[in-house]
Amino acid sequence: MSATRDPTRHDAVAAVGEVVGTYALSRMMAGMMDDDSGRRVMRDRPYVDGSTVALASSYASYASTSSPPSSSSSGGGAAAVADDDDDDDDGTTTTFGAAYASFLDRHSFDPEDRTIVRYVSDPDLAYVATRYRQCHDYWHVLSGLPPTVLGESALKSLELVQTGMPLSALSVLASLSSYAGLLDDDDRRVLRETYLPWAMRTGRNMREHVLMSTYYELEFGTDLNALRDRMGIEAAPIVES
Repeated sequence: MSATRDPTRHDAVAAVGEVVGTYALSRMMAGMMDDDSGRRVMRDRPYVDGSTVALASSYASYASTSSPPSSSSSGGGAAAVADDDDDDDDGTTTTFGAAYASFLDRHSFDPEDRTIVRYVSDPDLAYVATRYRQCHDYWHVLSGLPPTVLGESALKSLELVQTGMPLSALSVLASLSSYAGLLDDDDRRVLRETYLPWAMRTGRNMREHVLMSTYYELEFGTDLNALRDRMGIEAAPIVES
């Protein structure tokens, strides 16, 4: 029940997702294997750890007229709901890697703190579950959504469209329910009227399985907005109170 009561509780969310999501994990793996980039991810099995963050941090914002360094692989309220690092005011362009590193630093997140996969016995599916879990912060950066209850609920809506994970559906339903008490009336209205339509619109615009098939570690030097465009991701609307 902790997973639906608080979608920011990543340990509880992870455990429930493993138990109920085997079919969805199999479907995600099949989609990855049908995609060139997804097959490479499954072959290389990149793992997000401290070295990944260090690599991402090396991609500072670069001038629009300059070329970024080349990438390499590596092992509450609705007020101002946005967590974005788009083009800076001084005309520089933010790389995906720089935006990811900034997101982690701003929220004091350590990707190595995420719970390991425990309840998936098949090694291939266990890696897919691990990858799904470790890509979550990448998706926060791409969507521009913050790690609040409302932001997590909005992101779970997009994940549901893209991955079909049962826990995503449970999380969204719990957030929409006044009985669960996750969100106040204003935030439930924002989720229902703004973020659910955004998730449906964006999910339909994206190539199937692209969230899981993208080799994010090779995209750290890519302009954030260019990567969004290529993936078909529309940055989430900024909602102010």
